[in-house]
Amino acid sequence: MADTLETAAPMDTRPIAHDGAPIATRDLTIMGGRGHLVVHGGHGEQLLDQGEARLRDLESKWSRFRPDSDITRANHAAGTPVEVSADTIAVVQRALDGWRQTNGRFDITMLPALVEIGYTHSALSAMAAPTVPGRVVGLSGMVMVDPARSTITAPATSAIDLGGIGKGFAADLVADELIAAGASGVLVNLGGDLTVRGLPSDDASWYLGIEDPSAPSKHVALLRIVSGGIATSGTTIRRWTTPDGRLRHHLIDPTTARSATTATLTATVLAADCATAEVYATAAMLLDAQAAVAMLDQLGLAGLVVGADGGVHRSTTLGAFTA
Repeated sequence: MADTLETAAPMDTRPIAHDGAPIATRDLTIMGGRGHLVVHGGHGEQLLDQGEARLRDLESKWSRFRPDSDITRANHAAGTPVEVSADTIAVVQRALDGWRQTNGRFDITMLPALVEIGYTHSALSAMAAPTVPGRVVGLSGMVMVDPARSTITAPATSAIDLGGIGKGFAADLVADELIAAGASGVLVNLGGDLTVRGLPSDDASWYLGIEDPSAPSKHVALLRIVSGGIATSGTTIRRWTTPDGRLRHHLIDPTTARSATTATLTATVLAADCATAEVYATAAMLLDAQAAVAMLDQLGLAGLVVGADGGVHRSTTLGAFTA
């Protein structure tokens, strides 16, 4: 069988050895969390080195915790165009597409709100996030991208945080590049944003087990995917209690600039690429479970939503991916 991947919420994948299949794997700490690379075929270790180097290159451009990253420089110069890399132009354009596609539910200008409610650092970084007192959010439509001049402009009254779409877009880029470099099958997992390309050496599909957010030892679904991206968004991991006793989580509602009030624990979306899956997983979390599934059905996307009551809701197309 192919690599069986256990997943948490959001998806935390790790391979289980089997059958002696030719496979190269590497665990990483990257982009604010744990990552994992799986390569079949080609020169496995060399391809792992290439994939890791590329991921760290993208992290250096997109991380809000790097003082010299493209995103940090744009935020510090908010309102003024800043020259950035072609990679940054591409990911910001994709993020703005996501904002338009979701009618504003997916928004990369949530950083000021995150700082305001107390989420100032990632689980794996002690570097404080840039503070933006007095700024407002919900302004993705004001982010300016000029490919001809290789510049982006953060809104003068907000700041950019690529967050999940940065990981999803990076997973897509690296998976495609490793296939082009000679791998016959690739899996790139960045803290739950996951892309598979090509095929495992001994099966026609990759297998993914989605864990129950309320009982991680159990699966709510076992999926088989030939090629594509999968992302899970949820409120069960990055959450904290404020000094005045209020519960907060990292998922911000653009209409309120506060932690979203949602009856959904996790939303998992499958798409042709991980960036798209990330956009709609985030948008789904701002809806109740039934409305989230209805949105996915309308778009022709496959997905699974776990409600706060433990109920599991599946899109009509998910059956095609169920193992």
